[in-house]
Formats: sequence, C-alpha cells, structure tokens
Amino acid sequence: MYSVKPTSINNKDRLFRRNKKDLHLKFIVIGDSRVGKTTLVEKYCGNDRDKNQNNSQLYYQHTLTTAEWSCNLKIVDTAGQERYRSVTSSYYRGSQGCLIVFDTSEETSFVNIEHWYNDLMNYCNSTSISVVLVGIKRDSRERVVSTERAQSFADHLNLPYFEVNLDNNSEISDVFDNLVKTVAQTLLSRENSVSSSTFSTTRLSKAVTKAESKLGCSCC
Repeated sequence: MYSVKPTSINNKDRLFRRNKKDLHLKFIVIGDSRVGKTTLVEKYCGNDRDKNQNNSQLYYQHTLTTAEWSCNLKIVDTAGQERYRSVTSSYYRGSQGCLIVFDTSEETSFVNIEHWYNDLMNYCNSTSISVVLVGIKRDSRERVVSTERAQSFADHLNLPYFEVNLDNNSEISDVFDNLVKTVAQTLLSRENSVSSSTFSTTRLSKAVTKAESKLGCSCC
C-alpha cells in the first residue's frame, strides 16, 4: 500500500519532492458488461476519488506516491460502452496500463477475454502497454471458472493474473498498485536508458571534436 502525500512541507520535504519523478499515467478497464469494473475502480480510488467525464468518457483520477515518484493516475471506465462494442480507439489512446476483467461466475465473460485482448492489441502496441487479467470472485454466486483454468489462459496470453473479491480492499489495491509499479519502473527505466545514451553520445562527440582539433593543429 502506498503512502499519501505529506500535508506539511519543510525544507527537507521540498528537496525530497524536487528529486521525485512526476508521472502522469492512464489506465483503461475493459471487459463484459456487469462484471464489476466500476466497483473495482471506485473501491480502489476510495473516498478521495475524483470522478469526471470528458467526450462521453467516464474516468477517475487518483494520486499515489512512493519515495521515488509521485503519480497522477487517470483510470478510464468503459462501463456502458462494452454492450454496444463501442469501446473505440479514443478510449485506448495513450494508455500505459490495462485491466481486462471477467466474472468467475459468468462463463461468457471469461470466453470473451480473447475478444477484449484482441481489441486492445489492435489499438495499442503490446510493448507500450502493461496488461493484467482480473477475475472477480462473488461469494453469493456459484463459481464456473476455476483458478487453474483462468491462470492457464493468462499464461497463454503471457499476462499476470489476479483474483479479487470486491469486498476485499487489500486485494483490489494489490492489483492496481502492482500495475502502477510495473508501468512506473518501465517508464523510468526507458528514461534512464535514453539519458545514458544521450550522455554517451555527448561524451563521444566531445572526444571526436577534441581529436579533430589536435589533428588540425598538427597540420598547421
């Protein structure tokens, strides 16, 4: 579980926060209608959730922080669109994380995972988005999709698999927190790689310039 931002800021806090990376992430939650997507998002965001609507898209904003980075997370909820197959490219655009959700008591919602995954891959590059499969457990309903079967299919798609009881906030947080951590580490790793490459190129350029300068002097 991530800690909340400090409310009081002293000089040490300011220095600490200046060294942090500010991340702005977008996640999308997809899956069949009535599997629990909205409840999943609202339970994760808690009482501080900021619910908004833009161009008919419903999304939630949530802030979390670690010692290394601070993240402003936008979670797009596709509820109401999936029944008409109207989840279009605009919903997926710019997403760094995706949760594909199904109900372990609904066979159809499990079968349709492949449809949602293919849709996602049509709109997003598999190397630019991190995806997890989430099975919603319902104590009041008979389970028809076993953990082993769901895990096997997740392995087939090379996706992490989580099972969540919507009454268990800890399980819900684990899903989102792990996905945020994965995306954050990927982005920061790429950023460090680019910085390192730029630094090496600059050093090489300076070395070449210096060598050319020396050669120029010897020719005069």
